[in-house]
Amino acid sequence: MPLPPLNLVTAAGLLAAVLGAVLGTALLLRPSGRAPVVLSAWPGLLWLYLQAIAAVAKGTPRKGRDAAAGSKAIQVALSRPCHFGHSRLRRYLALAGFSEGTAGAVPLMYPVVEGFRLVIQCMVLPAFPFNVLGSVLARTRVVALRRVGAEEKLTYSCRLEPGYRTTAKGDTEVDFVLECRGAAAPAAGGAAAAPGAAGSALVWRCVTTALILSPRRSKGPKPAAGQEPAGAAAAAAPLPAPAVIDTWRLGSDTGRRYGALNGDLNPIHLHALTSSLFGFKRPIAHALFLTGRAEASLRKAGLQPRYPVVLSAEFKRPTLLPATLKCAWLGLPPPAASATAAAAAGEHAAAVAAALESAEGARFAVLTEDLGKEVLVGAVSCRAEAVRAALGEE
Repeated sequence: MPLPPLNLVTAAGLLAAVLGAVLGTALLLRPSGRAPVVLSAWPGLLWLYLQAIAAVAKGTPRKGRDAAAGSKAIQVALSRPCHFGHSRLRRYLALAGFSEGTAGAVPLMYPVVEGFRLVIQCMVLPAFPFNVLGSVLARTRVVALRRVGAEEKLTYSCRLEPGYRTTAKGDTEVDFVLECRGAAAPAAGGAAAAPGAAGSALVWRCVTTALILSPRRSKGPKPAAGQEPAGAAAAAAPLPAPAVIDTWRLGSDTGRRYGALNGDLNPIHLHALTSSLFGFKRPIAHALFLTGRAEASLRKAGLQPRYPVVLSAEFKRPTLLPATLKCAWLGLPPPAASATAAAAAGEHAAAVAAALESAEGARFAVLTEDLGKEVLVGAVSCRAEAVRAALGEE
């Protein structure tokens, strides 16, 4: 007996049911994350966000011991070394303001653009005990043990560290560690490895702290005058006078453009319609993008890091797009009046080099247009003690 012909609506319904069954099965069979996950290739964006939808639907954050204990790290790694995506690198350099190029190397903040897909993969695995949408970034710290060439092949891995921390407001801090391994530096001074050189030495590490916002978070009681908690006075101390080195004008599409590069298509970064669902009237800029944009400005203003080097940043407030921001050195004297511009530039470069070796490092900030509010505050240091501390060796 012949089957009756299918109309368009029926065919579409059958196709949707088949696709739903296939995707549902794939989600059920994906790794839980309770054991290390090894991938043969980068996870696709569609697959990542299907997992994210499933993670949100499962009703995280979990209650009780699972979320608080964090007894085992969640680990995801690529099984083989990969080249940088040349198109992605070119678009990042243009977006972040590296107008003068990078002399065949990648910026300090670029490997996180390539590797952030592994961070997302960690956060959407069933073993991750929090809602992936309920998070913001609090701080980041990058350690580059040598110069990384644009033609190198590196092996990427990411782990979410156990031992989640609860803040005074009831939020939870989670550290994810993204690492790149490759050939060790062939010579002293942090030179890049030869293109195609293999190896398993640690080359680059980024530790970024995500803050999982609690729906029951507390603002806490306001302390009485003269009874501020320990450290409050230091935290409120004014920053050194900023020496503005660059002005950024960020368009409303900045979040979408950066998200297309690193895979972080969180709704808060995309459009006013989607960001408004999370309490933001306009889309907000990615904190890691602002750190990378600051690196470009600092390099144009005289930063010449000696390897190994540490770049750290603490994120103070979200930036609604479009926006105009200022990037500034902190605590560095302005170039002295000299007979020639070359002499002034030389004196300023010497001041930056001296700051890189100081205990605090060369400090910088990204500020609102009127210089009245901090967006992020950071430092760059080549001091050996700072590198060892960043690597957990002290």
